[in-house]
Amino acid sequence: MGLGASWLRWEIETRHTSSLEIIADGQADVLLASVQSQQVLPQLKTALKRSPVRAPVIAIGGPGAYAPVVFGDVADMACVGEGRQWVGALASGGIEAAQALECTWRPGRTDVVPATEFPWDSPPAKMQDGTCRVWWSRGCRRKCLFCQTGWESTYRKRSDTETAEAHGRTLAQRGERVVYVTNDHSDLTPTAVRYDTHGSVTFDGLRAMLSQGGLSHLRNVRVGVEGISERLRMFVRKPIEAQALVDVTADALHAGVNMVWFLIVGLPTETERDYDELRETIMAIKRRCRRGLVRLAFHGFLPHPAAPLSCLPLCDDYWERFDEFRRWFFNGPGATARVQIVPPAKYATRLKQAMANMACGEAQLRAGYADGWNRNVRAIAYPTRAAYLAQVARLSEEAEQHAA
Repeated sequence: MGLGASWLRWEIETRHTSSLEIIADGQADVLLASVQSQQVLPQLKTALKRSPVRAPVIAIGGPGAYAPVVFGDVADMACVGEGRQWVGALASGGIEAAQALECTWRPGRTDVVPATEFPWDSPPAKMQDGTCRVWWSRGCRRKCLFCQTGWESTYRKRSDTETAEAHGRTLAQRGERVVYVTNDHSDLTPTAVRYDTHGSVTFDGLRAMLSQGGLSHLRNVRVGVEGISERLRMFVRKPIEAQALVDVTADALHAGVNMVWFLIVGLPTETERDYDELRETIMAIKRRCRRGLVRLAFHGFLPHPAAPLSCLPLCDDYWERFDEFRRWFFNGPGATARVQIVPPAKYATRLKQAMANMACGEAQLRAGYADGWNRNVRAIAYPTRAAYLAQVARLSEEAEQHAA
């Protein structure tokens, strides 16, 4: 089972056994589905058709429910944010009580406030990949302009870290693979970090861990580098200097830790000059590194309803530049065994994903889409939306002037 189903079963079995029952087939009062993103809509439709359970009401939850409008033809309602309050209302007052909560979205509702009460007391859950997940934090404290996670909800960290450390220690002693659920591996305490095998970390966190010799338990680390140049990283509030990126990567590879860089192509104001810097960065790694591997995972820029940068027009202008870069890498001086590249989606796939994220049509995305039905879900940016959008416009203008 996934995290959502594992938690739901535990929540009902420990708190609501007298009022809720999970059934494997037949007729239910409500059918619950957890969605990871808007992109799973086709899979959700297929799963519902194949489900042995039938119900008059379908409700969704999970990360994808922060932007629920695209599921409107499938689901009757959505639990936006954390699920404990919603399940509690369902247990005490039925579907009507859950529907009345301010965290419940349904078609036509004008103001939805995501729930933030997280069940820190729930036990570790074993995932389909065999790892055991232990809760550590929720959300992200950083506010990168392109990212949904930092803007859809507040950052929260569990207060009883000793309990989480004890979970990790017990699981590791049993031979389990431990993953603390957090947006930044470097957020963990020195005790907890010894048990975690995940290695998803911010650049600053990675640099700190390297200086403290804290990577000995890892073989792979994932880092959101995002912008392909220092200028673009500054633009999206991901300030990583080009030289520092090379230095930290070389140190990690020398320590026996392979890396994955997540990179966004097609960010607003991107030009060929940004790719020139990326080529220089790869050449520097080629010169300095004699072991290890850096995998560059490219993704086309995607708008998300809570992210301020998503109000800018969506342009199809990245694939040609990336394709030229790819030829330089595979057939030119960039070729090296120290680096691998994973290409981004092409325009048609990116457009389909963007329309699902924003619950709108192509024309609205091309014009610059700052609104939409998902605005009914209150994100962090919305109370000061005008100020954030003005800041995005100013940053975009400055970046375009610099690129010119």
